[in-house]
Amino acid sequence: MYVKVLSDNKARRGLKPDEGFSCLVDGKILFDTGEASTSLVENMDRMMVPTSELEGVVLSSERWDHTGGLWEILKRKKGLKVCVGPSFSEKFKKCVEELGGELIVVEEPIEISENIFVTGEIKGREKGEDIFEQALVIKGDKGLSVIAGCSRPGIMNVLSYARDKMGADDMYMVFGGFHLDGMNRDEINTVISDMKALGVKKAGPTHCSGEKARRMFSGQYHDDFVPIKAGHIIHL
Repeated sequence: MYVKVLSDNKARRGLKPDEGFSCLVDGKILFDTGEASTSLVENMDRMMVPTSELEGVVLSSERWDHTGGLWEILKRKKGLKVCVGPSFSEKFKKCVEELGGELIVVEEPIEISENIFVTGEIKGREKGEDIFEQALVIKGDKGLSVIAGCSRPGIMNVLSYARDKMGADDMYMVFGGFHLDGMNRDEINTVISDMKALGVKKAGPTHCSGEKARRMFSGQYHDDFVPIKAGHIIHL
């Protein structure tokens, strides 16, 4: 199984960077839709990703940098399944349905396509408020992998939840937003140590992870650090 990274704040030459995150899983499932429809659609065109072949969209959260490209995608592909969490606003859900999307509210982990699972919402706390986010889990040839949107509930919270729900002892790869930007070195080191203790073999922090975290993951994961940016193709 493969994943094409379509949007990130870093991009390969010829592609547009974007403040959000988006990737295509197995050629048919879109995970998040970045900040802007213009950059997402342009990158999809340049990476030869036809909207007509999409079967579903999974959104990690309602935040603008993960849902910005959704509306143009729905205009281009009617009847597309859109997986959201219960915490998404009624206004957002209504907009999905008005644009012809098939709304799926994920209450518990579900298999959206063969060996591709949506975790359902994972709860965390940020600035004294409850926050919710869901991730994508892939059972690939190399083992279990997790794609995180922004990890605002805490990346280790996301990974522990995914591991427990999938009944896995360890994980092959974790990538996406780790929400580490602004953390100090000790805090990031703790995350790296915890991730290794969980059995994560490869790591690819993107989006909201921050440059400091990328450098530290690279220094500690060595050849198992994956420098992901828009245009990257990952085989799982």
